[in-house]
Amino acid sequence: MYKISEQQIEFILNDISARGVETEDLQYNLLDHVCCIIEQNLEADGDFENFYKLTIARFYKTELREIEEETKLLLTFKNYYVMRKIMLNSGIFAASILSIGLILKFMHWPGASVCIVLGLGAASLIFVPLLFTVRIKEKKENSDKILLAFGSIAGLLGIFHIMFKIQHWPGSMVLGSVAITFLLVLFLPIFIVTGIKNSDTKTNTIVTSIIIIIGCGLWLTLVVSPHTSQHSVIKNTKNYLRNEQLLKNEKRIVSKLVSNDTICSSIEICSDRIIDKCEELKTILIKGETGQESIDENFESKNAMLDDSFVNNYFDNIVSLNTMNELKHLIADYNKVNNNSTSKIPIKLTFLDSVENLNNAKMYNTLSELTQIQMFVLQQEQLKICAK
Repeated sequence: MYKISEQQIEFILNDISARGVETEDLQYNLLDHVCCIIEQNLEADGDFENFYKLTIARFYKTELREIEEETKLLLTFKNYYVMRKIMLNSGIFAASILSIGLILKFMHWPGASVCIVLGLGAASLIFVPLLFTVRIKEKKENSDKILLAFGSIAGLLGIFHIMFKIQHWPGSMVLGSVAITFLLVLFLPIFIVTGIKNSDTKTNTIVTSIIIIIGCGLWLTLVVSPHTSQHSVIKNTKNYLRNEQLLKNEKRIVSKLVSNDTICSSIEICSDRIIDKCEELKTILIKGETGQESIDENFESKNAMLDDSFVNNYFDNIVSLNTMNELKHLIADYNKVNNNSTSKIPIKLTFLDSVENLNNAKMYNTLSELTQIQMFVLQQEQLKICAK
């Protein structure tokens, strides 16, 4: 059995201190452990220095001061390991459920929206906050803490932007813009300045900065500029007015033909009700979008234009939902009477076809679909009158 001398004990203590362990209690605890291992395992005529080097290396992965840092974390942050475990599990859960949601979405299977929202919610409300809380305790420099704070905020805003975008909730672009601002204006300058000062991290800092700038640039290329958006809105509104003019012309033609026809069938009454219900729905949508009952040629001066918004925001009350359901029933009755497939009103893939289509339907397309239904019914009436 090896017997450690006083000089060797002092050597071990000094070496532990030189390796970055500053807490006195921890120094003596390590000293006691190392001395016990050496005395129990080293032979009486063994090489002390080599055996000590092998023994002390068992206590760390990179440097001995890791024990000092871990001890401080445990003393100042008692729930550190519990929170870190929850953080890792929540991250794995968020990534897994989000991946499942994306697969369901691409395959058009039910449950996609639930999984995506659940995955993004777990990432934004559990994983990212815990990641920030755990990592902030590990940072010593104030610049590192500020970087972590800005990066976490940008990440949260980015996740919320995607969630709002997928669910068609208002404010998604605002969240995305604020996230990009945090990343480029606040996070990136501090990250570059602090990173290039250190020669060891200079290259990684430059590469990471380039990747961040390219990523933000790619996101910005997908954002419609204000000029392009305004042009699209004006174009959609003009197209809607042209369609309405065509519809009025069809109505006048049918009106003249009907005035000369003394027979009024039940199918013609159903046609009139379909046209009226379509008109009611268009009024609901236009009023919700512009605040006015209708749109005329002076829509630009009145700022009454059709934006590229989702229509499900305007089907959130009993009146609009009842009107839409009545229209569905009228079309179903109309199609039952008309056995010929060419005489049936086609609603497949329109906002009336399914809840998913309604959630994805936008203003101009929905108004166009309603006008097309009216035009289809009017043209069928013309064919029936001419065939008599």
